[in-house]
Amino acid sequence: MPSEMTLNLIIFIISIPIIIKSSDIFTEGASKLAAMFGVSDFIIGITIVALGTSLPELSSDTYASYIDHGQIAFGDIIGSNITNIALILGLTCIIRPLEIKHTEIYSGRVHLLIMTLASASLLVAGGIGRIAGIVFIISYILYLRHSIDKYRELGVETIEKNDLKKNIFEVLIGLTGILIGARILVNSIIGLSLAFGVSEYLIALLLMSVGTSLPELFVSVSAARKGYMTMALGNIIGSNVANILFILGAAAVIRPISIAPELIIVQLLFMLLLSVLLIIFKRSGYMIDRREGAIFLGVYVAFVLVSITFGNQG
Repeated sequence: MPSEMTLNLIIFIISIPIIIKSSDIFTEGASKLAAMFGVSDFIIGITIVALGTSLPELSSDTYASYIDHGQIAFGDIIGSNITNIALILGLTCIIRPLEIKHTEIYSGRVHLLIMTLASASLLVAGGIGRIAGIVFIISYILYLRHSIDKYRELGVETIEKNDLKKNIFEVLIGLTGILIGARILVNSIIGLSLAFGVSEYLIALLLMSVGTSLPELFVSVSAARKGYMTMALGNIIGSNVANILFILGAAAVIRPISIAPELIIVQLLFMLLLSVLLIIFKRSGYMIDRREGAIFLGVYVAFVLVSITFGNQG
């Protein structure tokens, strides 16, 4: 057992620089493509980047559903959505305060509406079946179409236009590195955590969700360092919507998922609280500053403590 834990720890350490470097390459390629085609950074973030960085959740959660471990999918999706705002957006805004454009306020309202309706349906139904899963997927497609129409011109930056093939190559190489690094990291985290006999729901909620959210973390932080703040925000919002509608919907189509409402209600309330705070902070001077980023991190700490206290009951 000690040797296996040591191996997992080594793999964990090695995977971090792989993800960091891949994220830098991916962010640069995606931003240049956005400029070349006249598409806004926000649209790139809310669609291509969000879907790309959500692939770890898609692959792991659909597989968990296929082998009839739906609690893993639920824990990962809810935990990832909380992590995206509380931890990732919090860290991103501490690195560089996020200036908000007026139309981005509307994106927060749509995000809150989707999270609220999805949470209510999950609690009322005690899970999600195949028909509801199809409805979720269709809703996601409509959301993408609406977002592209609504934010087409938001955050278009003047960036030097380089070779198209080179930019596409950067995106593909960066995304490949992110996914490989994230998969290695998730496996090492799960391998380490299973040695302590913790429930699979809690593992997915706290550890697996952080692992599968690492692409969002590194892409958003990289985008913030490079000044592409609208892409960072679009990535986080787009990833949350993709997680709850597309990925959970796809998992349910593969196999209906049932879960006790009392097991997830506290975490769903945290997710909705963060969505509300996102709107409030956006409206305060049209900027999410470092103090508000620190508040997000504080909420994440509270979420972890509450989940450790109550999350292992399942």
